[in-house]
Amino acid sequence: MVTASSASSSYVEYGYESSTFGSGFVGNGIEFGKEVKVTGLEFKNNQMALGQLYSPEIESFAYGKNEGKCSIDYVVSNPWFFQSILGTGVPLAAANPTVSGLYQHTWNSSPSTDATMRDIHSMALRIGFKTDTEYKRQAVGVVCPSLNLKMALNETVKASQELVWGEETKSGFQAPTGVSLSGGIPYTFVHAEITSPLTGATLASVQSFDLSISSNAELIYGMGSKLSVDAYRKILEMTGKVSLVLYDATLLESVYGRGETANDLVVTLSNGLSGTSTRNIVMTFTGCSFSSHDTAGVEPGELLLENLDFQCKHVSVVAKNALSAIPT
Repeated sequence: MVTASSASSSYVEYGYESSTFGSGFVGNGIEFGKEVKVTGLEFKNNQMALGQLYSPEIESFAYGKNEGKCSIDYVVSNPWFFQSILGTGVPLAAANPTVSGLYQHTWNSSPSTDATMRDIHSMALRIGFKTDTEYKRQAVGVVCPSLNLKMALNETVKASQELVWGEETKSGFQAPTGVSLSGGIPYTFVHAEITSPLTGATLASVQSFDLSISSNAELIYGMGSKLSVDAYRKILEMTGKVSLVLYDATLLESVYGRGETANDLVVTLSNGLSGTSTRNIVMTFTGCSFSSHDTAGVEPGELLLENLDFQCKHVSVVAKNALSAIPT
Protein backbone atom coordinates (compact mmCIF):
# COMPACT_ATOMS: atom_id res chain seq x y z
CA MET A 1 0.00 0.00 0.00
CA VAL A 2 1.35 3.42 -0.95
CA THR A 3 1.07 6.09 1.74
CA ALA A 4 0.68 9.65 0.50
CA SER A 5 2.42 12.34 2.50
CA SER A 6 0.41 14.56 4.85
CA ALA A 7 1.54 17.43 7.03
CA SER A 8 -0.15 15.69 9.96
CA SER A 9 2.61 13.08 9.82
CA SER A 10 5.47 15.53 9.24
CA TYR A 11 7.44 17.74 11.59
CA VAL A 12 10.26 20.28 11.79
CA GLU A 13 12.49 21.06 14.75
CA TYR A 14 15.82 22.76 15.30
CA GLY A 15 18.74 23.07 17.68
CA TYR A 16 21.75 25.34 17.99
CA GLU A 17 25.16 24.05 17.05
CA SER A 18 28.22 24.15 19.27
CA SER A 19 31.09 26.48 18.48
CA THR A 20 31.83 24.30 15.43
CA PHE A 21 29.91 25.36 12.32
CA GLY A 22 28.09 22.43 10.71
CA SER A 23 28.38 20.12 13.73
CA GLY A 24 24.63 19.62 14.14
CA PHE A 25 22.98 19.36 17.54
CA VAL A 26 22.73 16.58 20.07
CA GLY A 27 19.66 15.66 22.09
CA ASN A 28 16.16 17.07 21.89
CA GLY A 29 15.20 19.66 19.34
CA ILE A 30 13.27 22.87 19.93
CA GLU A 31 9.90 23.62 18.40
CA PHE A 32 9.70 26.92 16.52
CA GLY A 33 6.26 27.73 17.92
CA LYS A 34 2.64 26.85 17.23
CA GLU A 35 0.90 26.43 13.85
CA VAL A 36 4.26 25.81 12.17
CA LYS A 37 4.36 25.97 8.37
CA VAL A 38 7.34 25.16 6.17
CA THR A 39 7.33 26.80 2.74
CA GLY A 40 9.79 26.91 -0.12
CA LEU A 41 11.73 23.88 1.11
CA GLU A 42 14.36 23.50 -1.58
CA PHE A 43 17.72 21.81 -2.09
CA LYS A 44 19.78 22.19 -5.25
CA ASN A 45 23.19 21.04 -6.45
CA ASN A 46 23.68 23.82 -9.03
CA GLN A 47 23.80 21.46 -11.97
CA MET A 48 25.54 22.72 -15.12
CA ALA A 49 24.73 21.23 -18.52
CA LEU A 50 27.76 21.02 -20.80
CA GLY A 51 27.62 20.77 -24.57
CA GLN A 52 30.27 19.96 -27.14
CA LEU A 53 31.22 21.02 -30.62
CA TYR A 54 29.66 19.07 -33.45
CA SER A 55 26.75 17.88 -31.29
CA PRO A 56 23.24 19.30 -30.74
CA GLU A 57 22.88 17.47 -27.40
CA ILE A 58 24.11 17.85 -23.87
CA GLU A 59 27.24 15.78 -23.50
CA SER A 60 27.70 15.79 -19.71
CA PHE A 61 26.81 17.43 -16.42
CA ALA A 62 28.90 19.20 -13.82
CA TYR A 63 27.78 20.25 -10.34
CA GLY A 64 28.50 23.22 -8.13
CA LYS A 65 27.92 24.06 -4.48
CA ASN A 66 25.05 22.65 -2.42
CA GLU A 67 22.31 25.11 -1.46
CA GLY A 68 19.27 24.57 0.73
CA LYS A 69 16.62 27.01 1.87
CA CYS A 70 13.15 27.32 3.35
CA SER A 71 10.89 29.67 5.26
CA ILE A 72 9.40 28.77 8.62
CA ASP A 73 6.16 30.52 9.65
CA TYR A 74 4.70 30.06 13.12
CA VAL A 75 2.82 31.56 16.04
CA VAL A 76 5.31 32.81 18.63
CA SER A 77 5.30 30.88 21.91
CA ASN A 78 8.95 31.14 23.04
CA PRO A 79 11.92 33.54 22.61
CA TRP A 80 14.64 31.14 21.50
CA PHE A 81 14.47 32.07 17.80
CA PHE A 82 16.15 35.42 18.56
CA GLN A 83 19.45 33.59 18.98
CA SER A 84 19.44 32.70 15.27
CA ILE A 85 19.40 36.36 14.21
CA LEU A 86 21.16 38.19 17.08
CA GLY A 87 23.77 35.63 18.11
CA THR A 88 24.43 33.82 21.37
CA GLY A 89 22.43 35.16 24.29
CA VAL A 90 23.32 35.50 27.95
CA PRO A 91 21.23 33.83 30.70
CA LEU A 92 21.11 35.62 34.06
CA ALA A 93 19.13 35.36 37.25
CA ALA A 94 15.94 37.36 36.94
CA ALA A 95 16.16 41.03 37.82
CA ASN A 96 13.12 40.58 40.08
CA PRO A 97 14.37 38.60 43.12
CA THR A 98 10.87 38.38 44.60
CA VAL A 99 9.92 35.77 42.02
CA SER A 100 11.92 32.69 42.91
CA GLY A 101 12.72 30.43 39.97
CA LEU A 102 12.33 33.08 37.27
CA TYR A 103 15.26 33.69 34.92
CA GLN A 104 16.24 36.39 32.48
CA HIS A 105 17.81 35.83 29.05
CA THR A 106 19.28 38.62 26.93
CA TRP A 107 20.16 39.03 23.26
CA ASN A 108 21.81 42.26 22.20
CA SER A 109 22.89 43.73 18.86
CA SER A 110 25.17 46.39 20.38
CA PRO A 111 28.89 46.24 19.48
CA SER A 112 29.69 47.26 23.06
CA THR A 113 28.52 43.91 24.42
CA ASP A 114 30.33 40.59 24.54
CA ALA A 115 31.64 39.59 21.11
CA THR A 116 29.91 36.21 21.19
CA MET A 117 26.57 37.99 21.15
CA ARG A 118 27.41 39.42 17.74
CA ASP A 119 28.48 36.12 16.18
CA ILE A 120 26.15 34.03 14.07
CA HIS A 121 24.87 31.09 16.05
CA SER A 122 24.29 28.44 13.42
CA MET A 123 21.47 25.96 13.69
CA ALA A 124 20.61 22.46 12.54
CA LEU A 125 17.22 21.36 11.21
CA ARG A 126 15.39 18.05 11.29
CA ILE A 127 12.42 17.68 8.97
CA GLY A 128 10.61 14.36 9.16
CA PHE A 129 8.22 12.83 6.63
CA LYS A 130 6.10 9.71 7.20
CA THR A 131 5.37 8.67 3.64
CA ASP A 132 5.47 5.23 2.03
CA THR A 133 9.19 5.50 2.76
CA GLU A 134 9.67 7.16 6.13
CA TYR A 135 12.66 9.47 6.30
CA LYS A 136 14.02 12.67 7.73
CA ARG A 137 16.06 15.44 6.16
CA GLN A 138 18.84 16.89 8.28
CA ALA A 139 20.45 20.23 7.49
CA VAL A 140 23.49 21.56 9.37
CA GLY A 141 25.26 24.90 9.27
CA VAL A 142 21.86 26.62 8.98
CA VAL A 143 21.78 30.41 9.29
CA CYS A 144 18.97 32.96 9.41
CA PRO A 145 19.31 35.99 7.08
CA SER A 146 15.98 37.52 8.12
CA LEU A 147 13.25 37.40 10.77
CA ASN A 148 9.81 39.02 10.57
CA LEU A 149 7.29 39.57 13.35
CA LYS A 150 3.65 40.56 12.84
CA MET A 151 1.07 41.65 15.40
CA ALA A 152 -2.51 42.73 14.72
CA LEU A 153 -5.81 43.13 16.54
CA ASN A 154 -7.53 39.88 17.47
CA GLU A 155 -4.64 37.77 16.22
CA THR A 156 -1.73 35.79 17.58
CA VAL A 157 1.81 37.12 17.25
CA LYS A 158 3.30 35.57 14.14
CA ALA A 159 6.91 35.07 13.04
CA SER A 160 8.57 34.10 9.79
CA GLN A 161 12.21 33.10 9.38
CA GLU A 162 14.24 32.69 6.22
CA LEU A 163 16.79 29.87 6.61
CA VAL A 164 19.67 28.83 4.33
CA TRP A 165 22.25 26.04 4.47
CA GLY A 166 24.87 24.26 2.39
CA GLU A 167 24.88 20.73 3.81
CA GLU A 168 22.00 18.28 4.02
CA THR A 169 21.56 14.51 4.37
CA LYS A 170 18.68 12.04 4.42
CA SER A 171 18.32 9.18 6.89
CA GLY A 172 15.71 6.94 8.49
CA PHE A 173 12.69 8.48 10.16
CA GLN A 174 13.07 9.68 13.73
CA ALA A 175 10.16 10.69 15.92
CA PRO A 176 10.17 14.41 16.77
CA THR A 177 11.92 15.35 19.98
CA GLY A 178 11.14 19.06 19.84
CA VAL A 179 9.82 20.53 23.06
CA SER A 180 8.10 23.86 23.47
CA LEU A 181 10.23 25.16 26.36
CA SER A 182 7.64 27.88 26.59
CA GLY A 183 4.74 26.82 28.77
CA GLY A 184 2.68 26.17 25.68
CA ILE A 185 0.79 29.47 25.64
CA PRO A 186 1.20 31.49 22.42
CA TYR A 187 1.48 35.27 22.52
CA THR A 188 -1.46 37.36 21.30
CA PHE A 189 -2.34 41.03 20.84
CA VAL A 190 -4.28 40.96 24.13
CA HIS A 191 -1.10 41.00 26.22
CA ALA A 192 1.08 43.00 23.82
CA GLU A 193 2.17 46.55 24.57
CA ILE A 194 4.04 49.18 22.56
CA THR A 195 5.46 52.41 23.95
CA SER A 196 5.96 55.56 21.89
CA PRO A 197 9.57 56.45 21.04
CA LEU A 198 8.48 60.10 21.12
CA THR A 199 6.95 60.29 24.61
CA GLY A 200 7.71 56.96 26.27
CA ALA A 201 3.98 56.48 26.94
CA THR A 202 2.03 53.34 26.03
CA LEU A 203 0.29 53.54 22.66
CA ALA A 204 -3.26 52.39 23.37
CA SER A 205 -4.65 52.50 19.83
CA VAL A 206 -2.17 50.40 17.84
CA GLN A 207 -3.92 48.39 15.15
CA SER A 208 -0.92 46.47 13.82
CA PHE A 209 2.83 46.29 14.16
CA ASP A 210 5.27 44.71 11.69
CA LEU A 211 8.99 44.26 12.33
CA SER A 212 11.80 42.99 10.13
CA ILE A 213 15.28 42.15 11.47
CA SER A 214 17.79 41.29 8.75
CA SER A 215 21.26 39.99 9.51
CA ASN A 216 21.86 39.58 5.77
CA ALA A 217 23.82 36.47 6.71
CA GLU A 218 25.52 34.58 3.90
CA LEU A 219 27.17 31.19 3.69
CA ILE A 220 30.89 30.89 2.96
CA TYR A 221 32.13 28.25 0.53
CA GLY A 222 35.74 27.30 -0.19
CA MET A 223 37.70 25.68 -2.96
CA GLY A 224 37.66 21.89 -2.87
CA SER A 225 34.22 21.33 -1.35
CA LYS A 226 30.56 21.48 -2.35
CA LEU A 227 29.60 22.22 1.28
CA SER A 228 29.49 25.53 3.11
CA VAL A 229 32.34 25.93 5.58
CA ASP A 230 31.21 28.96 7.57
CA ALA A 231 28.89 31.98 7.51
CA TYR A 232 29.11 35.68 8.19
CA ARG A 233 26.75 38.48 9.11
CA LYS A 234 26.57 41.82 7.34
CA ILE A 235 25.13 45.06 8.76
CA LEU A 236 22.09 44.36 10.93
CA GLU A 237 19.03 46.17 9.59
CA MET A 238 15.85 46.72 11.60
CA THR A 239 12.80 48.22 9.94
CA GLY A 240 9.12 48.23 10.71
CA LYS A 241 5.67 49.68 10.29
CA VAL A 242 3.10 50.65 12.92
CA SER A 243 -0.56 51.44 12.24
CA LEU A 244 -2.63 53.31 14.83
CA VAL A 245 -5.67 55.52 15.25
CA LEU A 246 -5.05 59.11 14.14
CA TYR A 247 -5.54 61.59 17.01
CA ASP A 248 -3.17 64.46 16.20
CA ALA A 249 -0.20 65.47 14.05
CA THR A 250 2.54 64.50 16.54
CA LEU A 251 3.79 61.48 14.59
CA LEU A 252 3.53 63.31 11.28
CA GLU A 253 5.65 66.12 12.72
CA SER A 254 8.32 63.59 13.69
CA VAL A 255 8.70 62.72 10.02
CA TYR A 256 8.85 66.44 9.16
CA GLY A 257 11.49 66.99 11.83
CA ARG A 258 13.76 64.09 10.85
CA GLY A 259 16.34 62.86 13.33
CA GLU A 260 16.21 60.17 16.00
CA THR A 261 13.46 59.89 18.60
CA ALA A 262 14.03 61.00 22.18
CA ASN A 263 12.95 57.68 23.68
CA ASP A 264 13.20 53.97 22.92
CA LEU A 265 10.55 52.01 21.09
CA VAL A 266 9.61 49.19 23.47
CA VAL A 267 7.53 46.17 22.47
CA THR A 268 6.41 43.81 25.23
CA LEU A 269 4.85 40.38 24.77
CA SER A 270 3.37 38.51 27.73
CA ASN A 271 1.43 35.32 28.31
CA GLY A 272 -0.71 37.15 30.87
CA LEU A 273 0.35 34.93 33.78
CA SER A 274 2.27 35.77 36.94
CA GLY A 275 4.85 34.23 39.25
CA THR A 276 6.94 31.40 37.86
CA SER A 277 4.38 30.99 35.06
CA THR A 278 5.45 34.35 33.60
CA ARG A 279 6.70 34.24 30.01
CA ASN A 280 7.65 37.77 28.91
CA ILE A 281 9.60 39.05 25.91
CA VAL A 282 10.66 42.71 25.93
CA MET A 283 12.21 44.18 22.77
CA THR A 284 13.83 47.59 23.22
CA PHE A 285 14.77 49.46 20.05
CA THR A 286 17.17 52.38 20.38
CA GLY A 287 18.12 55.03 17.85
CA CYS A 288 14.75 55.02 16.09
CA SER A 289 13.81 57.29 13.21
CA PHE A 290 10.49 57.58 11.38
CA SER A 291 11.00 57.63 7.62
CA SER A 292 7.47 58.02 6.23
CA HIS A 293 3.87 58.73 7.23
CA ASP A 294 0.67 57.94 5.40
CA THR A 295 -3.02 58.09 6.18
CA ALA A 296 -4.61 54.76 5.39
CA GLY A 297 -7.75 56.26 3.87
CA VAL A 298 -10.08 59.21 4.36
CA GLU A 299 -13.60 57.89 3.71
CA PRO A 300 -17.04 58.89 5.00
CA GLY A 301 -17.88 57.14 8.27
CA GLU A 302 -14.54 55.31 8.51
CA LEU A 303 -11.99 55.45 11.35
CA LEU A 304 -8.91 57.51 10.51
CA LEU A 305 -5.65 55.56 10.77
CA GLU A 306 -2.04 56.59 10.30
CA ASN A 307 0.83 54.33 9.23
CA LEU A 308 4.47 55.04 9.99
CA ASP A 309 7.60 53.37 8.67
CA PHE A 310 10.61 53.38 10.98
CA GLN A 311 14.17 52.17 11.23
CA CYS A 312 16.30 51.50 14.33
CA LYS A 313 20.01 51.20 15.05
CA HIS A 314 20.03 48.83 18.00
CA VAL A 315 17.87 46.21 19.70
CA SER A 316 18.00 44.47 23.05
CA VAL A 317 15.72 41.48 23.70
CA VAL A 318 15.09 40.34 27.26
CA ALA A 319 13.02 37.23 27.96
CA LYS A 320 11.82 36.11 31.38
CA ASN A 321 10.74 32.53 32.00
CA ALA A 322 11.35 29.56 34.27
CA LEU A 323 14.27 28.10 32.29
CA SER A 324 17.68 28.61 33.88
CA ALA A 325 19.59 28.24 30.61
CA ILE A 326 19.12 29.07 26.94
CA PRO A 327 18.53 25.76 25.12
CA THR A 328 21.24 24.70 22.67
